[in-house]
Order: sequence, then structure tokens, then C-alpha cells
Amino acid sequence: MSIIIEEFTDMGRTTFVIVPERLKGMRIESGLTQQMLMSRAYKILGRSPAATSKTLIGHYQRIEKNGHTSKALADALAKVLETTVEVLQGKDTPEPYHYIDKLVKQLKVQLDLGNNQALNNEFSEWQRRYNSQCLDVSEDIHSFARELGIQIELAQLIGQADELVKLREITGWSNEQILNPANVHGHWFIRKIVMDSMNTSLEYGLGEIMWEVRDVINKVGHFYTDDMHVSIKHAYPWIHIDLLHPRINDFHKTSFIFSRTLPKPDGLKWVLPSEADKRMLCELERIAFDEANFVTLNDRVLYPSDVRNLRLKIVEITDHTKNGVAYSEGWLTDQEDAAFNSFLASGKSHYWVVNRLTGALAEGLRTHLHQLPEVSWKVDTFNRTIHLTCDTWKMSTEQRRRLGSFNLNYIITLVELMPDGSYRSAPWAKKCIDETVKSFKHQLQWAWMSDVSSYDDEKIKLHFEEITKLEETVSDSTLFI
Repeated sequence: MSIIIEEFTDMGRTTFVIVPERLKGMRIESGLTQQMLMSRAYKILGRSPAATSKTLIGHYQRIEKNGHTSKALADALAKVLETTVEVLQGKDTPEPYHYIDKLVKQLKVQLDLGNNQALNNEFSEWQRRYNSQCLDVSEDIHSFARELGIQIELAQLIGQADELVKLREITGWSNEQILNPANVHGHWFIRKIVMDSMNTSLEYGLGEIMWEVRDVINKVGHFYTDDMHVSIKHAYPWIHIDLLHPRINDFHKTSFIFSRTLPKPDGLKWVLPSEADKRMLCELERIAFDEANFVTLNDRVLYPSDVRNLRLKIVEITDHTKNGVAYSEGWLTDQEDAAFNSFLASGKSHYWVVNRLTGALAEGLRTHLHQLPEVSWKVDTFNRTIHLTCDTWKMSTEQRRRLGSFNLNYIITLVELMPDGSYRSAPWAKKCIDETVKSFKHQLQWAWMSDVSSYDDEKIKLHFEEITKLEETVSDSTLFI
């Protein structure tokens, strides 16, 4: 990746630096001559756009040669090219929609001219293949352009001359234009170490990397115990992911490091992710929260910061009109340090805490459920939550009447109690949730059958507070509440 110096002083004048290759590539992609681009930039700055051709071209060529200009002129050039100064500096990768929009404009021009037989044939075949019956041909062109953009991006990496010639004929672009970087999904270099075994690869798009990360954590996570820690760090252009054993510092290494790359004639160049890439990279946080019980994100904060501050959040839903929320601290206040430390040493502190929470929850729910038949209840999982659902059709008419509603559901999530009394969402590995559900079912059955009641135990009583906006409370699809 090019190293950019924002500003520096040269003979008493402060100048601004952009990447000459990026400027030239975007000018050619926009179909502008040197004189046209500079004339429009002059007009934005309030300078005379009627300057002589020699003056305009000479000024522009100096910028395109060494990248030195003023901040004001760099802004004007970016506006003419419909981009940002950051992109001209090489700091940001152009957004996919910029490239696709320019490709769409080019294809529309070629189709309107009607003399590009290669494009006409390819577009007709695309419509036939997808059996397109869209009334708005613009939608077809946009979808076709996106697929064509992917072909161009892949061809730029492989560099097959015949493929590039074919794509140049379809688009009507020059050889230089077809080689200007296509930013659709991007090529990503990844180094993966799994249990000390390393390999490297080049992947097309982030989707494959996301799948690999989740797959590896699933396959090797059990070696790291329930208290496995996943760390994610963005140090652009590189993204780092590490799996950490809770007790053994030099345990078999499992990690990922990857960066977006740009194919160049002299090799691959590391580039910063685009804004679209960054939005997709947020999925790494969800993967970590889904697959591990301890997570450090890019803010370098550990979730949960103290496993003993975990609590269960219970949302009660009745007919989607009257809803309540309660938090349970279970029997954690009765915990014995020796018992906790024993599980901590074996890498199962999270299991021990959650088991104490769900055991007390089963008992706490009995006061709300004891009038309903056990057969009417179903327990399952969805999106890092436990759902306790009452099937009222398995109840008698009289039982439904006493219930007073046709729906009664409980949504249970794991949260962390913060020092200020607020709660934030906590990671909860899917495999651990599945194990918890099995245990919770047995605990509920025991609570229903047992004659011993803990109704008077204030620690496990559930005090539901009425809520009016369910979507604000059942927010477990996001990382934080």
C-alpha cells in the first residue's frame, strides 16, 4: 500500500499529496481528458476555466506525475471525479457502488449507441439465462453490470489476455480502462494457523473468510475449553483474530490475519478495506459472540469483564400486548470461592456460572408456570437466546380461560451486570447454549415434580416490570443493550 504524507513544506509552500496512479486511473475511468478534468476543477475553485489548453494540461500533468497539489485543488479534483480526497490519497478503497455505477453508465451509453454487438449478444444471453421479465430494463442493466464487474475483477487477478479482450469488447472500454481496479468484492490475502499448522491463500470476497473463521472455531474450540477467548483486532489494512486458551499461554496457536489486496503488474498491494468491507467485517463480532464465551473486540474490552457478573434476562410475552422483563442473579450470591476457583482452573467457569443461573431460573419460573401442564411447554434456542413457549392448544378450554391469553412465551438471554447497574449483552457460544437447554429442561421437570418449593427465596423470585416497546427490550440480535 502506498505510504501517504498528508502535507509537507516545500520551499516555504505547504503542499498536499495524492496518489498519481489513483488520480490517473479515475480520470480515465470517468472518460475525461486532462484538459477537461482540470477545466472543471478550476471552475469549482472559481478560477477561470477558460485558461489556455497548454496551461491546464501542464498544471494537471505535474500533479499526475508527482501527486503534489493543494488541499483545495485536491478537493476540486475529487468532486469532478465523484469521489473523495481520501480515495485519491489511497487511504480508502473505492466503494463497490462507485465502480458499478460507472460501469452501468458505460453500458447504457453502449446500448444506446447500438453498435456494440458483443454487448448486445452478452446482455441478451444474460436476460435469457435468468428468464428476466423485468419491465424496467435499468434494473436488468444494473444486475448485469454487477455480474460483469465480478468477471472483470477476477480477470484482473488472473490476467488472462483473451478474457480481458472479451470484457473490453463487451464494455467498450479501452485496455487501460478495463485494467483500472474493479472494486466489487475484492481479493483478500489470508494467513491461517490452525493448531500450529499454517497455510496462506487468496480469497475472493469476505464471505468465504467469514465462513472459514466460524468453521475453524467450531472445529477446534473444544480444545480450548468452554472458557475459550476470541480476540479481534482491526489494525488496517490487517485484521487479526486469535483463539486463546484460558490457562495455557503457549497452547497450540490458532489465528487469522488477512488484508484486502489490489492486483498490480508487480504483485499484490495491501489496501485499506472499503466502507462496505468495514460494515461486513462487523459480522466478525457476531461470529465471536456466537461461538465463544469470552470475547475481546477492537475496543480492547473483555466481554464479560467478570464472569460472576453474568445474569439472565427474561422477557415475558403475552399476546404481544402485555410484556414484562426481569433479571435473575440465580444462586450466584451463594457461590463458594473454592468451588468457583476449581471450575475456573479447569476452564469451565462459564459453565459453572450459567448452571447456577439456570437452576435458579427453573425454580423461579415455577410460580408462574405451576398452574399449566408440563406437556404444553417447549424449550428451544434461536439467535443466542432460549425460548420457553407455551402451546395453548395442548391445554383444555378451562386451562386457556384461566391463563387469560392465547400466547405465553419467555425469551431468555445472557447479559452482564455493569457497575452502574445497567446491562450489556454477553457472548454465549451456541454449543454451550445447546447444552444449557438440555440441562434447563431437566431442571424445569424437577421443579414441576418437586414438592419442595423455593418460592420464599428472594434471590430467585422473578419480578417482572411491564414494558411497552418489545423491540427495544428483545434486542439480542445486536451485541449490546
